[in-house]
Amino acid sequence: MQARRITYLGALILIALTVVTGVVVFAIMRRQAEATLSTSLQLSLQSRARLFQAKLDNRLHDVTTIATRPFLVQQLKQINTGEPAPKAKFYLQRGIGSFLKTGFSALEIYDAQGRKIVRAGEFVERPKLRIPLHTRVPAALFWDDGIFLSARAPLHDKGRTVGFIRAQARLPSLRKMLFDVDSLGDTGELVVCGPETTHTMQCFPSMLHPEPFQGLRRVINGRSLPMTHALAGQAGVIQADDYRGHGVVAAYTPLSTNLGMVLKTDQSELFQPIRHQLSYVLPTLALLVLLGVLLLRWLVTPLVRRVVTSEREMREANILLAEKEARIRTIFENVDDGILVLNRQGTIESANPAIEWIFGCSTEEVVGHDFTTLLAERDRADIERLIHRDMDQRNPAIIGAAKEVTAARKDGSPFPSELRITQMNLGDEHLLIAIMRDITQRKLAEERVVHLATHDSLTDLPNRHLLQDRVKQAISHAERNEGTKVALLFIDLDGFKGVNDAHGHDVGDRLLVKAAKRIRSVLRSEDTTARQGGDEFIVALPNVKQDSGAEVVAQKLLDALSAPYRINDHEIRISASIGIALYPDDGADMEMLLARSDAAMYAAKMADRGTYRRCDPQMRLPAES
Repeated sequence: MQARRITYLGALILIALTVVTGVVVFAIMRRQAEATLSTSLQLSLQSRARLFQAKLDNRLHDVTTIATRPFLVQQLKQINTGEPAPKAKFYLQRGIGSFLKTGFSALEIYDAQGRKIVRAGEFVERPKLRIPLHTRVPAALFWDDGIFLSARAPLHDKGRTVGFIRAQARLPSLRKMLFDVDSLGDTGELVVCGPETTHTMQCFPSMLHPEPFQGLRRVINGRSLPMTHALAGQAGVIQADDYRGHGVVAAYTPLSTNLGMVLKTDQSELFQPIRHQLSYVLPTLALLVLLGVLLLRWLVTPLVRRVVTSEREMREANILLAEKEARIRTIFENVDDGILVLNRQGTIESANPAIEWIFGCSTEEVVGHDFTTLLAERDRADIERLIHRDMDQRNPAIIGAAKEVTAARKDGSPFPSELRITQMNLGDEHLLIAIMRDITQRKLAEERVVHLATHDSLTDLPNRHLLQDRVKQAISHAERNEGTKVALLFIDLDGFKGVNDAHGHDVGDRLLVKAAKRIRSVLRSEDTTARQGGDEFIVALPNVKQDSGAEVVAQKLLDALSAPYRINDHEIRISASIGIALYPDDGADMEMLLARSDAAMYAAKMADRGTYRRCDPQMRLPAES
């Protein structure tokens, strides 16, 4: 009877412990899965949101850049006089036609009274979905078998509006972004929406819903959709029901253009791996419980039987412990980040193998040395001060926070690194765990994004925005140094349209690249060459001492550009027309210098192609002719 009571009591305890352990393990696995997915969703959403916004900003910038073209303003002013101007209309038509090559699908120009003057391309007039944007100029995104940007920008002349330009551009990269969510599984979805009313919204198609939404309510069954938070200007991760009524894990963030973006996946897919593991863990636990009950029955058997059973169980426990230790060691040795264990003095006590390929030295070479020897000289004092500070204060400048530092490899070469330090108590010993990650590729990617934002994608020359900054710097320098001038050269390739017509746009693009290289080969390192658009280039010459210096450079440019071009077994000859304007003689800012150099170039083209003209103070600007 006593043995039976012991068996029953032991069985109940074993079952209770097993159930509690299973619940705890399931809760830990679920929490880890949620945390991992939430972090992954948030990082992925931030990357996609930045790319989405950058694509919109770049295309809107292109529209406003077209609206600042002095040549367009000149023709519109002539049309606004009310007198017949067929030539001006012809130039406008040819001008906006050239912009179709830059990614626009359709453009229209209106005069100051709102009358349409010219049009190029085909507009989508009845899209399936249209969402207004909050931008500097009236703009909207709409859907018609793809995402289009529609914008309307005014053309100004001395603060007075002389007309408007309306432009549409297809954005295939944004459409691809909406449907490229394979990495999130079968239920992954990226949704972009905009407000419709205070209670409804409208959304672009997505992977799970290939048709656009209109009139979608922001609150369903008393619960706000994840997109509702994004449209309210909030960002984060939430578990909620989506528009289908399915439980999802969703990351949401607002976009600066009145839009919201949500990246989500179904909770059922999140917990699928856990359920898969439970399918064999639960039977195993049940089997262990049964075995435990049988072992308890043997407690009333002779003592030797119990000792043998206890020894066997301990041996199995040691095997499991060894396997766990092996798994932890495998993770420690195969993780890509460098992991170092430091004592309170900052001395390295152990390191994982990733240190070898990150720093180019073996773990034996770093163990026993001060941690700061892995850093560049300029960061050592700062990190050493933070490490030796009382770590019990959990100084937020170093403990638990990611910090960007400059590390140094064994050969002394520096590289950018992300450093994160955490605390760990091992018995009475207080240790620090330093995790270092080589972020060289990430920094290069960031520099590439900045480069793409400030340079022309075809010729790799600075774009108008970067040119404007450098001209402003050159003018500021000239103001401080008496007798120093700044020259602006407006270059237009003669006969470039004929090259495109005769040989195709691929040859035309290669010709532009070769022309850009020839221009740069003539100039000094301090000079700036920018592509204005189409076949037009701008050259800025700082530190000009004499007016004739700009003319000498112009002649060198004409000679270089007029030499034959060899492309695809074709020998192509073109010339160029150059207009010259000097600061401060011809203008006090870039806008005036650009307008006067444009006028001078136009005069050179009208007089005799293949030559240059200096801006004449009596010469009328293109906008005045």
